[in-house]
Amino acid sequence: MEQVYPTAEVLPENLLRFYIYFSEPMAREWIWKSVVLLDASGAVVPGAFIENKFDLWSPDDRRLTVLFDPGRVKTGLVAHNTLGRALEAGESYTLRVDVGAEARSGCAMSRAYSKTFGVVEADFAVPDLADWQIFAPSAGSKDTLRVVLDGPTDHLSLAYRIRVKDAQGNLVRGALRLGDEEREWLFTPTAPWAGTAYHLEVNTTLEDIAGNRLTGLFDRPLVTDGFSEPSGAVETLSFTPRPN
Repeated sequence: MEQVYPTAEVLPENLLRFYIYFSEPMAREWIWKSVVLLDASGAVVPGAFIENKFDLWSPDDRRLTVLFDPGRVKTGLVAHNTLGRALEAGESYTLRVDVGAEARSGCAMSRAYSKTFGVVEADFAVPDLADWQIFAPSAGSKDTLRVVLDGPTDHLSLAYRIRVKDAQGNLVRGALRLGDEEREWLFTPTAPWAGTAYHLEVNTTLEDIAGNRLTGLFDRPLVTDGFSEPSGAVETLSFTPRPN
């Protein structure tokens, strides 16, 4: 095991997914015998996750997306009305990966992994770029651009749905880190910053950890669920590096 996202220790009851990163490619077929959600008493929470052994892996079989059953997360659906959400505000839970999880090499995990977290009320707020704060770096430096977000954000969205472009529209290359439990986007450029304007392009499919997008809530009526937005649509924030 290398990492689990979200990294926060307190999560909303309408959390949509975990991401589990393994140190080597894993065998897909048996993973759901090893990944479980436990309540505070140590009992398994039944039916919490979508157990698709093929479609929820990264191409290299090192990242598993643990998707909560959307039918239970989203209000108004039969599964939600019948079973309720797997997570309940005010309770604590543990995501556990048991030693039975096997790598493609045939080796099993040497020890179990557990992430214990508390749960708060559901997150029904749409991400809003107007609430983001940009801390511009110094011109002529390779200082890190720091963007403080308006809440915990899906870490894959942060990796793939935000880009920095220069005044001519060219992609700025660099290295990305995330901070403060995925509330900060930290970008260090390969080349020094110029003293001209830059643009932060944010794809409108960017999601927070509850699946809410810039275009609307995950928990909205199916007839207008907001997920038909073109993937190329972007919103833009601008900044200019500080003079030395």
